[in-house]
Amino acid sequence: MFLTNTHHYSTRIFLAVALLLGGCGSAFAQREVLYEQYVQNPMSINPGFTGVREDFNMTAIFRRKWFNIPNSPTSQTFAADGTIANGKFGIGFQALNDQTSYFTTTGFVGSFAFHLGLSDTWKLGLGAQGGINVLPVSDGTFVSNNRALGSFGLGAWLRSEHLYFGISKPEVLSQKFGDQLVGSLYRRPLYITAGGSHQLSDEVMMLPHVLFIQEKDHKLRFDFGSRFWFKEKVGLGASYRVGGGYNSFAAKVDYFQLTAEVQVGRNVRLGYFYSTRQVEQIYASYSGPKGIHELMLKFIPNPKGFQKF
Repeated sequence: MFLTNTHHYSTRIFLAVALLLGGCGSAFAQREVLYEQYVQNPMSINPGFTGVREDFNMTAIFRRKWFNIPNSPTSQTFAADGTIANGKFGIGFQALNDQTSYFTTTGFVGSFAFHLGLSDTWKLGLGAQGGINVLPVSDGTFVSNNRALGSFGLGAWLRSEHLYFGISKPEVLSQKFGDQLVGSLYRRPLYITAGGSHQLSDEVMMLPHVLFIQEKDHKLRFDFGSRFWFKEKVGLGASYRVGGGYNSFAAKVDYFQLTAEVQVGRNVRLGYFYSTRQVEQIYASYSGPKGIHELMLKFIPNPKGFQKF
């Protein structure tokens, strides 16, 4: 009995210390958890994508650090978008509840896009998004107070049937934090992305992508990878993500993300994603378990066809 109690006590101590060490960087990273889900939800980094798929769809992703430790930190994200006015306008909504850090970060964002036909094969989506982020802001000690900060972003998404290009800045507002460290780490990244789809055979589709991320005082980050869909039923993918730290505050972090998805009928898609490291480590040094698990549920009430992106 004594050994069992000691084990549980040690586990709790380890969990608390790990959370404290990783907490500040995660909170400072703002919507990094939501941003990092751009492969399954491009709208998370580019409001110009809002309504591109035309079909109304909803995506929920559950994120957890350690499945083998009870009550370990989790995050939940939800995104929904569709079109109105015969596809001319896209509307969307996203929500984030992040508890993977020592503090809780919550965000709500609404997005709108205007879709313009440039030719018979190319369309351009011009989008904007706005909302609030509730972040813990420290007073210079370990004590913090939640503060609701306004959020506004812009983006453009150019696409054809088999290619797309995007540029966006999902956070353009600057915030005043005085001499607090969070002011230096408040994220306003610029995203430039490209990708497409290629039919390798009648049963295999390849979806390559590349993403460049530029942030003030950070080294250039870039991601590249691909997904493969087999008979439009099973999807497997991998991407390699190269991240730059904030000067000497955090070390460079490179990691893999592996994805597996299954199309269940016409309306439901299930997914599992595993990253060998947490993206929060780009912004703060961290010791403890490195990997992160994510589970996805996508629901499309009335699909017109297979959703590639």
